[in-house]
Amino acid sequence: MSAAAPAAGRAAAGRGEAPVPPPEPSGRWALVLGDGKPGHENQSLGVLPEGIAPWRFPVRYRSLRAFLRACLAARLPGPFGWVAGPYPWRGVVADADRLAERLGESAPALVLSAGSGPAPLTLLVARRAGCPAVTCMTPSVGLCGFDLALVPRHDRARGPRVLATLGAPNRVDPEALQAAGEALRAAHGLGPGPFVALLLGGDTPHHRIPPDLAEAILDACLHLAEARGAGLLVTTSRRTAPETEARVGSRADALAFLCRGRTDPESPVPGMLGLADLAVVTEDSVSMVSEAASAPCRVLTVAVARRGFGPRRRHRAALGALAADGYVARTTPERLTADAEALLDAPPPPVLDDTRRCRDAVRRLIGSGVGA
Repeated sequence: MSAAAPAAGRAAAGRGEAPVPPPEPSGRWALVLGDGKPGHENQSLGVLPEGIAPWRFPVRYRSLRAFLRACLAARLPGPFGWVAGPYPWRGVVADADRLAERLGESAPALVLSAGSGPAPLTLLVARRAGCPAVTCMTPSVGLCGFDLALVPRHDRARGPRVLATLGAPNRVDPEALQAAGEALRAAHGLGPGPFVALLLGGDTPHHRIPPDLAEAILDACLHLAEARGAGLLVTTSRRTAPETEARVGSRADALAFLCRGRTDPESPVPGMLGLADLAVVTEDSVSMVSEAASAPCRVLTVAVARRGFGPRRRHRAALGALAADGYVARTTPERLTADAEALLDAPPPPVLDDTRRCRDAVRRLIGSGVGA
C-alpha cells in the first residue's frame, strides 16, 4: 500500500482512540473509569506511572436518576458514608457485578478518571477500596474528596491536593517519538524529510470543519511544504465529517502520507510528531493541541468554524494559555502559510511537560515500588 493510503497498523495513543484493552493486571494496578471519550481516557492513562497496569471500566449510568444518586452518595461526608452501602454502584451503572468481582480479587493502587461523568463513581469506588482517588479536569461533582486533582490552570482551583496544568495530560512520550517516527517512515516508505504534519480534527458541539475549510487549510499546508521542500503528512480524525474526509482524500496524490481517521485502524500521530519540524493542528480539540505541544516540534494551531455559541470559555482559555506561554502559535487559514514560515524561522519553543509533572504527582501519591 502506498504512503498516501496507509495499511492497518498498531493501536497508539496519538489520535486519541481507545486502545485495545490490556491483559488483566497481575501486580499493582489502577482502576481507570471512562466515559467513552478517547481524549478523556488518554488523560487518565497518560498520568499513570510505569509499573501500574490500567484496568479500564466504562461507566454507563442506567439513567439520569442513577447518576444523581451516585453524585449524592459521593458527596456524603465520612460519618454518613454507610448510607451509600458497601457497593453503592450496584443498580447505578451497567455491568456493576463485573466491577465488584474485579475489586474482590485485589485492591487497586488508585482509582482515576477524567471528566464529570465517571467522577462520582471514582469517589465511591476509592472509598470502598481504601485507595486514593484521582481526577483529571474539574468535575461537576467538585474536587472535595479527591486525593489528587489534575486540573487546568484557568479553572483557578487551589489547595494542597491540586496540581494545575496548562494543557491536557496525554500519552505522548517525547522519548518514544523518534522511534515512532522511524517506524512510520519504514512502514510507508517515507523519504528523509523534512516534513510538515497536519492534524485535522472534526466536528464537535462547538466547532465544525466543513469541506471547503478543510481544503483551504490543506492548500495552505501544501503551499508551505512546497516552499520548504517538505513532505506533508496528514491525518483526519474519527470526528471528521465523511464529506470533509472525502475532500481531503481527493488530494491524496499530493501528500507524502494520509491516514483516514474514520476508517483506518492506524494511529500515526506519534510517528508524525516524531518526524515533523512543524505540526499544524486544528483548534477543535485541546487534547489534540496538547499532544502536539508535548512533542519537540513547532506547533501552529489554526482556527476552525464555530457552531452554536462557539467554544466554551474553558476551551478558549486553554488555547490562549498555551499560546501566551509560547508552547504554540495561533493562526487562521488565511494567514497559515505566512505564520508557519515565521514560526519555522523562529527559535524552537519550549516543550509542554504537563504529563510528566502529573505522572510524578501520582507516583508520590501512591508511594514507593513504582518505576520512574
